[in-house]
Amino acid sequence: MLVALLSGIRFWAAGALGLAADEAYYWIWSRNLALGYFDHPPMVAVLIRASTAVFGDSELGIRWIAVLLGALASLGVWRLVFRLTGSMRAALAGAALVQGTLFLGAGSMLVTPDTPLVLFWTLALLALVELWRTGRGAWWIAIGLAIGLAFISKYTAVFLGLGVLIWLAVVPELRRWFASPWTYAGGAVCLAVMAPTLWWNVSAGGASLTKQFGRAVPQAFDPRFVPEFVAGQAALLTPLIGLLVLWGLWVVVRDAVRNRAAGEVLLAATTLPLVAYLVWYGLFDRVQGNWTACLLPASITAAVIGALKLPAWRPARIALTISMRGSVVVGVVLGLLVMAHAAWRIVPLAADPTSQLSGWADVAAKLEKAAVEQGAVAIGVGSYTLNAQLRYYGSSVPPVVQLNERARYLMEPTPDVALLRRGPILVVAENRREAQVLAALRARFRSVERAGSVERHWRMPLIAVFGGSYVDTLFLFKVADPIGDGFPDIGPLR
Repeated sequence: MLVALLSGIRFWAAGALGLAADEAYYWIWSRNLALGYFDHPPMVAVLIRASTAVFGDSELGIRWIAVLLGALASLGVWRLVFRLTGSMRAALAGAALVQGTLFLGAGSMLVTPDTPLVLFWTLALLALVELWRTGRGAWWIAIGLAIGLAFISKYTAVFLGLGVLIWLAVVPELRRWFASPWTYAGGAVCLAVMAPTLWWNVSAGGASLTKQFGRAVPQAFDPRFVPEFVAGQAALLTPLIGLLVLWGLWVVVRDAVRNRAAGEVLLAATTLPLVAYLVWYGLFDRVQGNWTACLLPASITAAVIGALKLPAWRPARIALTISMRGSVVVGVVLGLLVMAHAAWRIVPLAADPTSQLSGWADVAAKLEKAAVEQGAVAIGVGSYTLNAQLRYYGSSVPPVVQLNERARYLMEPTPDVALLRRGPILVVAENRREAQVLAALRARFRSVERAGSVERHWRMPLIAVFGGSYVDTLFLFKVADPIGDGFPDIGPLR
């Protein structure tokens, strides 16, 4: 009942709220299906294409499958906990805890590569547990298929594959699978699923793999990102569930080391390598909170197992007991508040991530009007986020074209270069990039003029005395006569 009620609210929010920039970007992908894309593998584009085939290109049409998969995540955790513990009560607690996280409470109304990744990661864990419980080698086919589909959802799935190898190596009773033809049959299935995306990367000069795995190369040492990462995870799990997860992971790791129990080792091996990598990465750069979304099923399962083995120390036992009793209610309320705030702007915030969901239809209309008044043949932008929002919410008359990072659009026909060189282009720049865009335009066009600005607004807050509706300013430039031949590429913006 709880899952059905919350899913209904999320379906409403999915249709009522505007798209995030990345969602609009992936929508562009879905209009041009390919074996791979500059940023990620193709599964999110396939998901959106299937979703919009039912309800069209509306916000709900793009997101409804994501909301459905969020509901199914509780079912997956329920099954995982039940097969590991044999307790129906523990399984129901796990399903409820999933609903109490902000990862799901607010996150499942957005469609991202993490949406299918969580699904296939969970299915892989379930198949691995069945392999262990039944001893039937045919489960390797399902395991290989799930890991392959996870990989073409997001490259983070390499950590899932690593976790499986660790699991087999650490648990004595499982080492026999290294000599089984079923294991290699599952590996062959996995490689067959991955092969088209790997081939696309080869044919595209390694565009996507280079971009993603290039992040692993350390940059300037900056450890302040580690506490930020920890705080972000606490917020997305919610603090009470975060406490349960920390205790649960400790219990799982402790029992995995002591007893090499297959269930505990599986949870530890498919969770800790990615956590360790992200902590290391956080010593050099910012870690996005959603990068751990795939760990939610195993983390919540560990939390439930930990709740069955509370510590003897009374203060810790009391804290964990309070967390167990209040975590779902607190988490669900927080999730509902986030969705309500995104819709009605309950509390004006100086830095509000939900503000990116609003005002784009009005901005697109104003920019198209300004382009007509300026006689522009196209609207130019210097970022994929602007390009995505204006293409989704605009009419494409005149067309919106990103003037750099052409590798992002290998799946599309090349823009009409003759059109872009024939007349003026109205270029739009975000407030934070105004100086960078202006410098890049002056290096690429002989004629560069300021052409005003357009403000993006949100709704007024519920209590109007706490602030207005202004969100940010987009600056306009009228440019013409590109220097050099070919596409008027303004180059990277740093």
